[in-house]
Amino acid sequence: MSIKILLLSCICLLITACQPDQHSEKLYQQQLFSFGTLIDVSIMTNDPDQAKQAIDIISRRFDQLHTQWHPWQAGDLGQANQRFSNKEPYSSSPSIIKLIQDSQRLSEQSNGLFNPAIGQLIKLWQFDQLENEHYQFTLPDAEKIQALIQKNPQMKDIFVNNTQIKSNNSSVALDFGAFAKGVAIEQMIDILNELNIHNALINAGGDLKVSGSKNNKLWRIGIKNPENAQNPSVKPIIAAINLNPDEALFTSGNYERFFEFQGKHYHHIIDPRSGYPAKGTQSVTVLSHDAALADAASTALFIAGPELWPEIAKKMGVQYVMLISDNNKIYLSPAMAERIELFTDIRPIIKK
Repeated sequence: MSIKILLLSCICLLITACQPDQHSEKLYQQQLFSFGTLIDVSIMTNDPDQAKQAIDIISRRFDQLHTQWHPWQAGDLGQANQRFSNKEPYSSSPSIIKLIQDSQRLSEQSNGLFNPAIGQLIKLWQFDQLENEHYQFTLPDAEKIQALIQKNPQMKDIFVNNTQIKSNNSSVALDFGAFAKGVAIEQMIDILNELNIHNALINAGGDLKVSGSKNNKLWRIGIKNPENAQNPSVKPIIAAINLNPDEALFTSGNYERFFEFQGKHYHHIIDPRSGYPAKGTQSVTVLSHDAALADAASTALFIAGPELWPEIAKKMGVQYVMLISDNNKIYLSPAMAERIELFTDIRPIIKK
């Protein structure tokens, strides 16, 4: 049986099953919608009831987390953000407190390039309106951006005391868009393990983690070519990699969420130092056993850009990185160079 390449932007069929031979497990697939993206769940098992139960549990859990972790709705995080703006203490849930504490550590390791505290800045850009076909995008007010930059919201501005959280910086608002999917995917893999399902793949809009294998074959993942978004004649994938059991692969790209205004491209990955979309990078792919780390690191390294990413990757404990710059140069960490298969004539630059 050949190994199939899965595009990071792949769309799976509603729950289906196929059985290549009598000794193989069946592949059950279901597509969900949560966290503002399509989520593909692929499960290997010979028990259809087990597959259905697992997918139902995962679907409910994704929806619960989406509500709890939405920055502006009436869940735990939305309420915390309201209290931050008034500098009031708030008794939060254990899941929010863990998100904060883990993000504080990762933010420090990334020199502040991973910074979920810039929720107000992200809200100014209105990327959450991309699904609204009637919304007319314009640039945020430059003075409002500058005012938030001067207030400098940081994760270290949040103080945790048991279940109480508080910020003395009223500009702090948490948006875990660069972290929540990774944390959620980790939880879903744990749920599958508890249900005795040890061969699976969960793909949330191109960010994914695998468990086990696919009928004793490693899961093989294709990495999207960022040029394909602007030029469909270019090959849709630029590389592929075989994932070992319990590895995660996350990509941050300037083609994922963006709008065009007066002939310029504005993407959703905001540099907390400038308040504007990060420059110099088209995409960053990070491989790690920890999906949450891969999620945060792909954003931080995207912002770090071609010059600074090796330093930040080392501080964050990330070994496997591919960065594609704005001028189409491909940078690889030594570990990633040994694992990845490139489908391009561009010669990669190996950076330690």
